[in-house]
Amino acid sequence: MRKVILGLILVFWPVLVRAEPLSLEQAQQKALSGNPLLRAARSEVEAARSGVAEARGAFLPRVDLRLIYARTDSPVQVFSYKLAQENFRAEDFLLDHLNHPVDYTNWQTQFVVTQPIFNQGREIIGYRRAKIALSQAENYLEAVKQRVLFETERAYLNWLLALERVRVMEEAVRTARENLRVAESRYRAGRALKSDLLEARVFLSRQEKDLASARHQAEVAASALNLVMGVPLETRWEPVPEEGLPGDPGPLKNWLCAALNRRPDLRVEAHRVKLAELAVREARFRFLPSLNLKGIYEKNAQDPLSGGADGDAYTLMAELNFNLFRGLQDKAHLARSRAELLAARERFRQYRREVEHQVREAYSRYLTARKEYQVTERAVAQAEEGLRIIRQRYQAGLALLVELQDAETALKRARLLRLEAIYGLRLAESGLRFAAGLMDERRTMPAEACHEKP
Repeated sequence: MRKVILGLILVFWPVLVRAEPLSLEQAQQKALSGNPLLRAARSEVEAARSGVAEARGAFLPRVDLRLIYARTDSPVQVFSYKLAQENFRAEDFLLDHLNHPVDYTNWQTQFVVTQPIFNQGREIIGYRRAKIALSQAENYLEAVKQRVLFETERAYLNWLLALERVRVMEEAVRTARENLRVAESRYRAGRALKSDLLEARVFLSRQEKDLASARHQAEVAASALNLVMGVPLETRWEPVPEEGLPGDPGPLKNWLCAALNRRPDLRVEAHRVKLAELAVREARFRFLPSLNLKGIYEKNAQDPLSGGADGDAYTLMAELNFNLFRGLQDKAHLARSRAELLAARERFRQYRREVEHQVREAYSRYLTARKEYQVTERAVAQAEEGLRIIRQRYQAGLALLVELQDAETALKRARLLRLEAIYGLRLAESGLRFAAGLMDERRTMPAEACHEKP
């Protein structure tokens, strides 16, 4: 029975593990839904949104319930508790009762409502800081999305390149085996030396070794793609390669303008400058007074359970505090905030220059990749023609086996270089879109010019 089950598994295993087709767009959609870094960034946006609600709550009144139990023989406390309970009698004015009261109990219940009006701008600053933090988190999420899309596209293209390398190496192995068959036939016919036969076998071994290495690289590339998509690493896919190559990138200024307008990480840096500006304003507000309104309703009872003496009262207050002197701490804090603002502006200016440099570098790399592709196209055509001539000469006995193998090696190298140039061109185009913040747009040239800078 076990043998039957094992046989069925071996028969139907290729069907059970059949790979699903996967295009670049599908891979990116899977990455957007399954990448852990994106899920973490979305959680940070939710946390920042809750922070805005929390900061908004600082403008609303605060309501507290206080329950206080006290038992004392302090003359002052006993006197005040009896007054609060509305339980003060004429005999309580006797000196002996005033100076030596018996133990007295008070249960106090207070409802305290505090309405903040202006506390050196802490509520206003806190709310604005929370709004900036939310915008910063949203832009960070967009930056992570751009990064995930780029990493997915790069992993997908590397996977396609690895599969194409496998195909080239398989073709090289088939050609080497055909050459070995021809060498064996010629050796048996006495038209070739044994050294040619041995060299053909060694050459086949080298091609098989390269094929094994190419298959290993394809497995690694597939695992890397699954990693960035957030799916199990052993998942199998069938590639759906895209046809066509990227075209003319257009003028560099369009890419620079798009980057200055669209890069979400640049907006994150701009928000840091806004936070530093807000810190300066907060430091200035420290020199201003604080104003709060407070209302208290209290009930005092000697024994709330047995219905003893009790009394209630209310208090309305307006509290105004002036900051006169804190040991020069506020002045030093303002100076520090201003210095940190200057530092934030300089960092933003430098980051902006780095963004422009990244776009220029990506643009130059793309132009270079286009030229490399054109060169490799001609090299493949020349290598194919050279191999055709050498093969005819070898079949006619006018060329050595080593010359044929050299021509085949040259063609294999040319085809590999062309593959690397093709996918290098696509990777360069993807890198240019990533540098300009356009990973969510599937076109080479930016659709819009730059009208304003962040």
